[in-house]
Amino acid sequence: MAEQVRIAVVGPFSGPRSAWGELLRRSARQFTEPSLVWEFHDDRGDAECGVLRAGDVTDDGGYAAVIGHFNSAGAEGALPLYRRAGLPVVLPLATRPGLLAGSGGGALRWCPDDLGQLRAIAAAAAGHGLARLLVGHDDSDYGRHLAALFIALPAPPLALSALPSPWKPRAGDAVAVCGTHVGVAGVVRGLRRAGFDGRLFATDDCSVGEFAELVGTAGRDVHVTRLAGGPERRVEVAFTALAGALSGDPAARGERLLARIRAHADAAFTADGELDVTPGTDAGHGWEIRPVRPGTRGTGGAPTEVASFDVAVVGAGVVGSAVAAATAAAGARTALIDAGPALPSATHWSGGIVRAYDPDPEMRALAVRSHQLLWGRSSGHARRYGFRRTGSLVLLGPGDLPEAVRGVVELQAGGIEAELLTVEDIADRWPQLAAEHAAGAVWEPGGGCADPRLTTSEYRRQALATGAQVLDDARVHGLEPHPLGALVRLDGSSVMAHSVVVAAGSGTPALLAERLPAGAGTAEPVTRRIRYGYFDRGGRALPALVDLVTGVWGRPMPEEPGAGTLLVGRPVDEWGVPPGGGTQLTPEQVEYVRDGASTVWPWLREARCLGGRHGTDLYRKDGPLLGVVPGEPWTVVAACWSGGGFKTAPAAAESAAEKVLANLRRQGRISA
Repeated sequence: MAEQVRIAVVGPFSGPRSAWGELLRRSARQFTEPSLVWEFHDDRGDAECGVLRAGDVTDDGGYAAVIGHFNSAGAEGALPLYRRAGLPVVLPLATRPGLLAGSGGGALRWCPDDLGQLRAIAAAAAGHGLARLLVGHDDSDYGRHLAALFIALPAPPLALSALPSPWKPRAGDAVAVCGTHVGVAGVVRGLRRAGFDGRLFATDDCSVGEFAELVGTAGRDVHVTRLAGGPERRVEVAFTALAGALSGDPAARGERLLARIRAHADAAFTADGELDVTPGTDAGHGWEIRPVRPGTRGTGGAPTEVASFDVAVVGAGVVGSAVAAATAAAGARTALIDAGPALPSATHWSGGIVRAYDPDPEMRALAVRSHQLLWGRSSGHARRYGFRRTGSLVLLGPGDLPEAVRGVVELQAGGIEAELLTVEDIADRWPQLAAEHAAGAVWEPGGGCADPRLTTSEYRRQALATGAQVLDDARVHGLEPHPLGALVRLDGSSVMAHSVVVAAGSGTPALLAERLPAGAGTAEPVTRRIRYGYFDRGGRALPALVDLVTGVWGRPMPEEPGAGTLLVGRPVDEWGVPPGGGTQLTPEQVEYVRDGASTVWPWLREARCLGGRHGTDLYRKDGPLLGVVPGEPWTVVAACWSGGGFKTAPAAAESAAEKVLANLRRQGRISA
């Protein structure tokens, strides 16, 4: 099998400009040769974020080339990083004037610059018999920069001036609005509400279909500038040239690869990599003005349906992010939706203890599989997810011993090092612990702890890199059946998906209500408060520990917040609490944790408490819910981990993703 060549695709795959990122995703799907791997890096259309993504790409060191950076300001900041790394860059849509001036190469730009589109707007306005054009913007940095360029345009064919504020429209006025398609749509709707019914021109960011939906009926007599032939064409030919160059010479890198891209291109370039357009012969490489076809969404706000996906994952904690990574990697168009920006997931407050042993056989099976998928892999790989091996100790009561014997056998059969220890063994190995109240322990040298935020971030990065779209700026209000699957109701908009996964932690009951099966003797899943503190561990080397006798647990904290401490938790008898959490404990709450934990760590009686946290978990008497729930729309649920779900997240996500992908294959949405 030929060695795979990795190409970084950088663009806005989430956020308000994600419609442009879809152009990059769509073209990448057309070149599915096994030797070419397109890895997506989301810069959200933000300049600063674009530079950060460039740092990620160059730090990786394994890419052959970069394509994307739709945001010109981000491209401008990123190009020096790529030049130093010797990475060729293909820019299909970055239009800032002078972007490559004096660079001497290293990048190729497939589009003319913004001065061309501004001249095209001015010429179109003059062609309509207008003598004056007012220039406004959407108050974004991009919009202000473009408007300033416009007003300073040399020798315009008509008078140009800034749109005054306040402004009273008069007969014969025309307005050009510069900025992002979302921002310009808002300005256009505002101008129409203010009574302006004249001609409007919008800059090229608005040449995506979503703009027509956003302006609705306010789009009458609005004309949009676009690259001649459409931006889709520019993206497609850029991908074609890059893919052709690498397919013919997979080992090409640096200057050699740039030369091959030029040879496969549909255009000529200057020495700096700018599009070489000879005056009068720029057909197909210039700009054109097209009228907007008014949308049907009305003028009062965002469209009622923003996108269509194969799968919508509701809940952006560790399980949801891992599911999104798996479904996107399998080729499913995936949306990862935060259940609500004001309600951080249980992952955010998780203690992050990782072990394979659990007294519940179902949870244990998931934990063993998770060890095989992630926690038990090489230290370098697992560390990317924030995992550190401190060892894991589970203290047992007399009634726990029979199940522990079975569990240790299962762990060992799964390739996990584990042993049963006596109380004397514990005292010999960890004299700083007190275990006289226990009947023994399960010891796993390969267990430990992870930073849940880093684990989630890595899964989220993978999801974005394989084409998932993250929607994290709107609350989910409900799920409804849809002729093609499900409608996920958000703030002011909706997402349609053929399959849904709900991994929303404590927010799950509100979304699924009576569809959640109740366990024996359990009316419904119930929320419970989790509360723990950071105590100075005085440099002691300690394992992660769970005490099944008292319910307390603790693990060393190598990361912030609380680096150098022991994170200690004790069960709190507070049920039916609202989702969410915080970072403050009262003195009484600190002492409650300290009193219980000092049974296991006697030195905690005198240790300083350096802070604390509290969060919420979802409990169910009969264990977790992981599978398809009854009713419509078709939905997989992954919830009710009863406080111990973090360690099982890789396997839980694998199971949920497998169910979703099987459903999509049955529908013919993705290939088998």
